[in-house]
Amino acid sequence: MQELERLELRSHEVGGHHPRSVAGIDAPRSLDEVRALVRRATASARRLYPISTGRNWGMGSAMPVTDDNLVVDLSGMNRIRSLDLEAGYAVIEPGVTQAQLSEVLRDTPWMLNVTASCADTSVVGNALDRGDGCFRSRVHDVAGIEAVLADGSVVTTGGLDPVGRYHGRVAGPDLTPAFVQHNLGIVTAMAVALVPRPQTIALVHGRFQRDQVGTAIGAMTGFLRRGNPADGLLRVRELSLTPSHGDWRLPKGVDPSLFSILGPLLGSDATVELAEELLRKALIEVEGAEALRVVDAAEVAPSDPLYVRALMAQGIPTCLGVRNALGVTSCDQIDEGKMGFLALMPLMPMHARRTEHILAALQTAVDAHSTALMVEWNLVSRHMANGVIQIFFDRGAPDAPHRAHQLRNDGNCLLRGHGCAIYRSDIDHAAADVWSETSTASLGMLHRLKTALDPDGLLSPGRYGA
Repeated sequence: MQELERLELRSHEVGGHHPRSVAGIDAPRSLDEVRALVRRATASARRLYPISTGRNWGMGSAMPVTDDNLVVDLSGMNRIRSLDLEAGYAVIEPGVTQAQLSEVLRDTPWMLNVTASCADTSVVGNALDRGDGCFRSRVHDVAGIEAVLADGSVVTTGGLDPVGRYHGRVAGPDLTPAFVQHNLGIVTAMAVALVPRPQTIALVHGRFQRDQVGTAIGAMTGFLRRGNPADGLLRVRELSLTPSHGDWRLPKGVDPSLFSILGPLLGSDATVELAEELLRKALIEVEGAEALRVVDAAEVAPSDPLYVRALMAQGIPTCLGVRNALGVTSCDQIDEGKMGFLALMPLMPMHARRTEHILAALQTAVDAHSTALMVEWNLVSRHMANGVIQIFFDRGAPDAPHRAHQLRNDGNCLLRGHGCAIYRSDIDHAAADVWSETSTASLGMLHRLKTALDPDGLLSPGRYGA
């Protein structure tokens, strides 16, 4: 075990969350090493907090939820154990990055469902925390897992067998979802569902006036509910709320008077052409919709502002977007950079009037705390959108981190008051967000399950659980 200074992780976190002390760090490189570590920890009552690559920016980065945990760094477990190019599955370890897996998939019939974050983020870690990719929510990529329980035993779910082969969902109950956003074990491998590489990948992009956002949300909801013949996750993004006074920050180039519609359309030439036609018809009542661009993602030039999104639409991860937003030249600088960043992730309605009411409520919090935010709707289904609220602040300003956290907390309360539950949380609120939205009976069931598998509560204490 490599010992850390107890304060070492305190300053290395872009969100400015409440600091935690850590007991040390261990970096196992194999399943057997994880099992041995867990058994030693159980014998000594040492609490363990696993991380994949620790790049959970805006949510706590690599910091544990509670104090005095041994951080288990799984980034060295970076093997692609198997790749099934017939069925479209990869079995990977937690240290496998977006860049690593997408490179292996180059020139194959399959792509990775990449996220907008750094190319060196963990596929496993992000999927287990219900991140959103370019084509769908990553929770739908989680086909099966391998996990080490608190007694050192190994379980596999979803048709993933003990030697790392994925067979598909088998008969009987599937416990895979129980390990998503929970702390039942240390996940050491995952079967990931890949995306078929289509004949055509188009990229939709349009910029609209701020007062059109409710109309646009309603129009795109209608488009999805009537049936989008193409694949791909459409977004309404870069809707900024800025305070009427004070010192506030937004990423360079963001125009608070505008918002964007963005996303890929994947399928055959005919499918994508039909999807474009239907989308344009759906947006006809949105002022400025005639300027909507639909371009071939493969033909977007590096000089085009859409280039970063065009890469992701082709299953190619890139760090350019996150670096530009946070003003750094390397992702290794993010947790020590000048720009602070928090994320608040609520479920959002797909209804024009409710959207405007929610934005008006958030504006009151923005003004109260003199801190700007940026809202994104990831239209992951025909029912609800995954919201991403990004709060940027100057880490060097004396009160800016405090104001940003107050905005995050007030925003949480306002959203819940409008029926918008939190679907993904940070290290300061993970347990509270679970308790606030879960029935007493369900909490009791989760407690019994955790107690049965981890009676001393040694694995990821406080992370989405009792």
